[in-house]
Amino acid sequence: MELSELFEKKLIVVTGKGGVGKTAVSLALSYLNSAHGRKPVYTTLEKVEKDSYFFGYETGVNEKERLLDDNISAVSIEPNAALREYIHEHFVTLYPVYATILKSKTLQTFFEAAPGLKELITIGKVWHLGNRGGKREYDQVIFDAPSTGHAIPILNLPSKVLGMVRGGALREHIEWVEGFLKDPEKTAVVVVAAPEDMVVRETIELIESVESMGINVLFTVVNNVYESEFNKSEEEIIRGAGIQEEPGIRAVIETAMDQIERSAISKKYMKKLRSVSGGRALSVRRIFKNNLAHADLKNISEEIKEQLTPDS
Repeated sequence: MELSELFEKKLIVVTGKGGVGKTAVSLALSYLNSAHGRKPVYTTLEKVEKDSYFFGYETGVNEKERLLDDNISAVSIEPNAALREYIHEHFVTLYPVYATILKSKTLQTFFEAAPGLKELITIGKVWHLGNRGGKREYDQVIFDAPSTGHAIPILNLPSKVLGMVRGGALREHIEWVEGFLKDPEKTAVVVVAAPEDMVVRETIELIESVESMGINVLFTVVNNVYESEFNKSEEEIIRGAGIQEEPGIRAVIETAMDQIERSAISKKYMKKLRSVSGGRALSVRRIFKNNLAHADLKNISEEIKEQLTPDS
């Protein structure tokens, strides 16, 4: 797998089980783009308030596209605003009428209840960010998508809804969304996992589900991987040490054993995910910090880069 294979995609959808580090990996992929002189945009459905902690960035993330760091822009997508923008672009002459209707509580209730309408408009907006041209065009859109349970319905929605919409502008929009999601040259999914039994099982199911939809899974990033600091002979010495009477020595041996065992578990799950993904599983070492910062995200991006085969 080559770095160019990642960069040639216009849209990268990052998903996985909740709590595995999707946002950190999404931003690390943004830094990977930036380090090669590219302009990515980090996209999320979650608004980040200015005063809340977000990897140490001083600014928040909202509906206004703004520079986050090192040529990396960020924006959150608000479905109602995306719907208004969609109508404005596709029904220009009637927009004043639609704009008035959109303010009504009845239509807002319908919008909230209509199955999949928000998701369709949202994913279309995500793609539009990378394909509008002009000065604000981005090299890659990195979509920090919802966790597994919500991501699969969103990715599969266009195919399901097409069977219910006969024609018109909405059907054309849905066909367009489905077309770019299933185009392996334009779109790919990056799955984030962790070396834990439940997470690995859910990750395997996610990969199978996404691929069954005809959507390309580029690779899996296994986050929070433990790596032993000892070689094989050193591990044997530690295992043979037995229970120590001296509390201080016992604590050191137990800590070393814990690291060795966690490393063995990580290796087991890495092997399993690599077999499922055809070897396309990358590892990111566990960072022992409560709150990650810019430097940590850059380190993660470097780890990912090192595991991608250099361009020939």
